[in-house]
Amino acid sequence: AGSASRKMPFSFHSHSGQFCRHAHGSLESMVEAALQRGFSHLGLSEHMHRESSVHLYPEESDMTVADLEAQFVAYLAEGRRLREVYAGRLHILVGLETEWCAEAPYAEFVPRVIATHQPDFVVGSVHHVHGIPIDFSPELCAQAETAAGGSSEALFEAYFQSVQRMIEVVQPTIVGHLDVIRVFRPQHVLGPASLRAAQAAIAAGIAQGCLFELNTSAVRKGLPTPYPQQQLLQEILRLGGRLTLSDDAHQPDRVALNYADARAYLQKMQVATLYYLERREGKTVVLPLENCTEHPFWSQHSQG
Repeated sequence: AGSASRKMPFSFHSHSGQFCRHAHGSLESMVEAALQRGFSHLGLSEHMHRESSVHLYPEESDMTVADLEAQFVAYLAEGRRLREVYAGRLHILVGLETEWCAEAPYAEFVPRVIATHQPDFVVGSVHHVHGIPIDFSPELCAQAETAAGGSSEALFEAYFQSVQRMIEVVQPTIVGHLDVIRVFRPQHVLGPASLRAAQAAIAAGIAQGCLFELNTSAVRKGLPTPYPQQQLLQEILRLGGRLTLSDDAHQPDRVALNYADARAYLQKMQVATLYYLERREGKTVVLPLENCTEHPFWSQHSQG
């Protein structure tokens, strides 16, 4: 498995304060942190720009859509510079995380951005329901719930339906934080409708050959397991889905944070193989890391 067999740890979901208003630190500081943690591979995945000023976050009130696009283009240039500078020390891939604020116009806009900028990989994520952010603040999540019909079950169903459509249209490399909808509704138990919608999204991801990330940011946010929750992870595994590992770090000291929880979760769920990405001759390939929970990294890296 190349260099990953020696150093294993990786993450294919990360953000920096240089290119994301709710993150901290430069892009290079994230790369340096990954090196210090002993990473072999790092996927950079800043958010793609949004199509409309309607979908700017409160923290971006002084920015225009053109500003966001310029910031994204600058990120790609800096990421590709770092990819070359650190070649031989850290295998860097320069990707993006999608936005899917509403099916129209994002079903056309997202594929066009991907085709234009040719990222190494795509993290396909949904952060909105009915155009309203669901993981930014409790207040906005409540507004999205109202828009979905007023119940958590309706909110979860609408969210997973959006995830399914995003997967079918975008065909992402990785499905990002599959059940991030849990963050402000941690007690909600999936009912028949939302479970069906989640199962359909998982089936779509597997049909497209996507990886599903085990995302440890959920633990930092107070949830009992990384994303996705056990019920959904069981479904992914039952259908033969493939997992990767991500910290979704938004600042350098969160690189590999709570990876010990990820290992425990993988062991509990009897997952033997994780998958990672590597650039080979200008193309991104998916490679297996077998016996992943027995890797020497875990004994070297006990910070959790």
